[in-house]
Amino acid sequence: MPRKTAIVRSPADDCAEEHDVIRLSPALLRSWRLTADSVICLRFGSATCEAKVQPLPVKRLRSAEEELHLPERLCGKLGLRGGWRLSLLYLAHAKSLYLGPLVGVLISRLYSSSAEMPFGSMTAFCQELAQTCEAAGVCIFFFSPEQMGSLPDVGGMYYDGEWHKRSFPVPHVIYNRLTSRKDEKKPDVREFLKTVHLLYDTQIFNDKYLDKNDVFQVLRNDPALRDHLPEAYPFTTYQLLKTMAHRYPVLFIKPAAGSLGQGILRLFRAADDRCQIRYTAISSTVTLHFQTLSHAYAYIAAKVRIQPYQIQQGLDLLTIGSRPVDFRALVQRDGEGKWVLSSLIARIAAEEHFVSNIARGGTISGVQEALEQSRLRAMKQAIHTKLRKAALGIAHSVGSRVPGLFGELGIDLAVDTSGSAKLLEVNSKPSREEFARPHPEQAVRPSIKRLIDYAIYLAKFAQ
Repeated sequence: MPRKTAIVRSPADDCAEEHDVIRLSPALLRSWRLTADSVICLRFGSATCEAKVQPLPVKRLRSAEEELHLPERLCGKLGLRGGWRLSLLYLAHAKSLYLGPLVGVLISRLYSSSAEMPFGSMTAFCQELAQTCEAAGVCIFFFSPEQMGSLPDVGGMYYDGEWHKRSFPVPHVIYNRLTSRKDEKKPDVREFLKTVHLLYDTQIFNDKYLDKNDVFQVLRNDPALRDHLPEAYPFTTYQLLKTMAHRYPVLFIKPAAGSLGQGILRLFRAADDRCQIRYTAISSTVTLHFQTLSHAYAYIAAKVRIQPYQIQQGLDLLTIGSRPVDFRALVQRDGEGKWVLSSLIARIAAEEHFVSNIARGGTISGVQEALEQSRLRAMKQAIHTKLRKAALGIAHSVGSRVPGLFGELGIDLAVDTSGSAKLLEVNSKPSREEFARPHPEQAVRPSIKRLIDYAIYLAKFAQ
């Protein structure tokens, strides 16, 4: 039975009605073959209750849309609010009417002192999600770890032109947008996510950060992707560094759990064994000089003792002028759970920088425009095709081989001077700022709509 959408209302004149009666538009009753006094189960997230069905007189319809009228008491039991536009899915065999889907977005911080920006820099993204959900008939709320509450209630905030606090049932789907690995590892966060999945069958996507070493190990087992992988290993011993340094004059040494270009070291080894290590500080690049590779290793080893690192072959990258260029693909699952490419941009490193992250001063460009400025302009169409194919192949492999449920991946790719596409890293919490609206007047980014379509699919409302 395909889902419908309807406005949920709790009219004041329904207050005197029997508590267990709901009223549905005649068209909905006909569609679901329900008769007056039928008893069905209402479900909204983890909340359930039984109710008797009655037709809604046509004269009481307030709009051209279908309507569902519930007494205030039932709204309170289900965690609903009058005025929400929701999808309705009736399953006749179970005599159950599902309302929703209810989607929760887990955000790192709530700034309770700011009525207009409760989620800081993430607020605009949250508002865009909320507006898209309203049009799609999806109920979405946003919550931080401190709002997880006492199950089956979850504290959260919803947006209808301004922000409001409210208690919600456990949602059908949770989109994990925690932007801190520290927050994600908190015992109460892990316990909450585990509990709602086991007890309420809540589907949680992008449920964890990815580790660079784990991802490369998995992808190495996919024969279709080997040509896209630079040589890379967990950084372990001096012997490994020595072997890699003899193969490649430039190496990148990255925190396995790093992001935003933080902590990346670029090592250059000269023929006389002298070494240079560069890393990016807040506003500049720092260069260190070492007499031998063993001296450079001593510097690196002090960092490796604190956290795991990855050592990766340095590529002879495509440049614009002297500025390295890489490419960020946003690959998402659609309303059928299939991987599709939502966006592909070029990122050009700032002057004197070797990482292109926007947080490190990099700039964004269209792929074709960037390639047109490079020495490989004659191959730009072929390279563009290679990048798209590589991004989709990597997403398919990560989605099927890495434990966890992922609905979107940010995939960083490089192009070497021969025109080959190479993987730099995969990010399960891609920045939203890099994928801005192509035009200011564009109402909804395709990537936002795709997130909602995938949530509807996970909630099993896409029938």
